[in-house]
Amino acid sequence: MRQTSATDLGDMFVTSLVDGDSPRLATTLDPDVQMRALIPPGPIEVLGAEAVAGKFAAWFGNAEQLELIRSVTEPVADRLHVSYRLRVKRAGDPWNVVEQHLLCAHDGGRITSLDLVCSGFRPEYAAT
Repeated sequence: MRQTSATDLGDMFVTSLVDGDSPRLATTLDPDVQMRALIPPGPIEVLGAEAVAGKFAAWFGNAEQLELIRSVTEPVADRLHVSYRLRVKRAGDPWNVVEQHLLCAHDGGRITSLDLVCSGFRPEYAAT
């Protein structure tokens, strides 16, 4: 698949998230971005680039280790689909796996709105 400015934007979002770089993640977002998210325990809405970046930092910023298992960034008509699966290790907790899917509206340079669905932090089980 051909890389576009939109897929570059999605890749930069994921890289910033995995690197724990909230200021850089915020630069991928329009200042007035709207995030609607379906997460355990229920739906939330967050407005503004700093607040949205802060929400991702709250979810992942305190991880001792954060590993990207896989990610996909691809256009879907006029939207951008961004998905990623992460391994997350928090202090005193076992490894967890979390997957998030985002459908984003964008202006080519920044994400203007995003709808997110999250698996929640699921215990990683050893294959038997």
